[in-house]
Amino acid sequence: MKIITIPYEEFFYVTIGNQTVKVVTFPTTEFGNIKFGIEASRDVQIHREEIYESIKNQKKAELID
Repeated sequence: MKIITIPYEEFFYVTIGNQTVKVVTFPTTEFGNIKFGIEASRDVQIHREEIYESIKNQKKAELID
C-alpha cells in the first residue's frame, strides 16, 4: 500500500494500464472522516469496499451456478 500526504484540495492521480483517475481530498466537519472527489471515465468503476466486496461475491456466485 502506498501512503501519500497532500494538503486538502490538491490533486493526485492514479494510473492503471491506460486509465488515469484524478483524486482530490476534502476535509469534513465529521471527526476522523475525509471526502474524496474522483474524476474518471465512465468505464472505470469506483466503489467503497463493502460495495466492491458485494459485487465480487455476487459475480463469484454467478460463476458457481
